[in-house]
Amino acid sequence: MDSIVVKVILAIFFIGAGIAAVLFMFALMGKAERRMSATFLRRAHKTAGGIFTILLILISYFCIKRVGIIGDDLATRSVFHGVLALALIGVLAVKIAIVQFYKELMRFVPALGIMVFVLAFVVFSTSAGYYLVRQCANPARQESAALETPSQRTGGQEAGKALFANKCSFCHYADRRETKIGPGLKELLRRETLPYSKRPATAANVESQIRNPVDTMPGFGSLTDEEIADLLEFLKGL
Repeated sequence: MDSIVVKVILAIFFIGAGIAAVLFMFALMGKAERRMSATFLRRAHKTAGGIFTILLILISYFCIKRVGIIGDDLATRSVFHGVLALALIGVLAVKIAIVQFYKELMRFVPALGIMVFVLAFVVFSTSAGYYLVRQCANPARQESAALETPSQRTGGQEAGKALFANKCSFCHYADRRETKIGPGLKELLRRETLPYSKRPATAANVESQIRNPVDTMPGFGSLTDEEIADLLEFLKGL
């Protein structure tokens, strides 16, 4: 199973555990009359919170591995997602520390719990939520390892250059490797692997990535086979 799909599944359970923990907290502290006992609600809240924390650790492990692979080529959304995730971990650590060691500050715990959930929801929305919306918007698009063969058309470098300027130059440099919004594409097809996906740097895999974008790259389903062949011809000359 693709690692992105695994992270999305974990993220769904993660946000589900967060919702459960908040609902149990509201039932415990927000109602004078309860249908369930306070003891049950405390245990249920603690259990949901424990699952939430374990899943946060697992997802963080996968994300740290991904950052190690991508390095400095992280997209803007990924950086924003990472900063929010660090804030979430920090607030959760403060909440746990108060519950375990600084009980005289317990009055702050409910507010910290709500803050943890809000941060968790935003973190979820910028990662798994974004992925799910993108997949639902175009269910025919699937993340694939590669196309078996690249387009057989012979492209035109000048046409590809014009297409790159119109479709790609906003996010990518053509004359350097530095990140703009996406990675710089200089000598793209002379590298060992492609940025982000880390697939072998072949024309087939570049075509696959154009048709089935990886990470935050937008889709280009409107491009014809001839246009993609032109774009590939231009990339070969970088």
